[in-house]
Amino acid sequence: MQAPEPTFETLRDAHVAALTGSLIDGVEHGPGGAGYVWSRSIPDPTVNFAFGVHRPDQFAWAGAAALGRARAPAFLARDDGEIALLRALFEPAILYPARWMVARELPALAPAGSAVTVQATPAPGPDFERVFAHLSDAPGVRTHLRRYYIPALRAARGRHGLVTLHLVLRDAAGPAACASLYLRGETAGLYNVSTRADRQRRGLGTAVTVAALREARARGAVQVFLQCPADGRTEALYARAGFRTACAPTLLCTTPP
Repeated sequence: MQAPEPTFETLRDAHVAALTGSLIDGVEHGPGGAGYVWSRSIPDPTVNFAFGVHRPDQFAWAGAAALGRARAPAFLARDDGEIALLRALFEPAILYPARWMVARELPALAPAGSAVTVQATPAPGPDFERVFAHLSDAPGVRTHLRRYYIPALRAARGRHGLVTLHLVLRDAAGPAACASLYLRGETAGLYNVSTRADRQRRGLGTAVTVAALREARARGAVQVFLQCPADGRTEALYARAGFRTACAPTLLCTTPP
C-alpha cells in the first residue's frame, strides 16, 4: 500500500521541527489552533509568520505576537479558501506563492569517489559558508545572508531526535554547491540548496540535490520534503530531481519587503 499523501499540516509541522534551533527559534500557540512561528535573529516573513488564522480574534492575536517581536505581521494560507478568509481581515501588501514538494523515489546510494562531503553537525563548516554566502552576485543579497542567515546557522544547536547534515559539492575550483538535510525518523527536510554565483548554470544545483537525496536514503529516510518559490527555475530544478508538489500555500505580508 502507498503511504498517504502528506497534508499541509504535516509538512508545516515537519518544517518547523526541522528548523527550530537554527533558522527558527520557536512557535507560539494562540486561539483556535492559530500559531506564530518566529526567528530571533532573522527578520524575513518566511521564518516569522502566523498560520491557522481565520477569525478577527486570531488575526489580532497573531498581529500582537509579530509586533511584540518587532516583526511585520505575515500570514501563511494553505489554499485559496484561507487566502479569501485573510483578505476579509486585511489587504496584503504582497503575496508570495510557494510550493511544498515531496520526493519518495529516492535515488540509489552515491558511487565511490563522490565529490560531495557530508558534515554531521548542527552548524555547517567554512566550506559550506563559502558557497552559501556567495549564492548571489547581488551585493544586497550577500549582505543580508552574512548579517542574518550565516550567524543563525553558526549558532544552530542540536535537538533530540533530529539529525542535521550539511553537504558540500566541490568542483575543480573548490566548494561550489551546498545543501542541508534535517532528518527525523523516516522523513527528511532539504534546505539551503545553493550554488556559488560564479558556478551557476552548470548542473551543480541538481547534482547536490541528488546527492542529498542519496544521503537521506542512506540514513533511512523514505520521504524528503522541501519548500521553494512557485513557478520558477528553482521549482523546475526540483521537479527534474524527482520532487512533486504536495501543497501550494501562499504567504501574505502586511508590508512590502
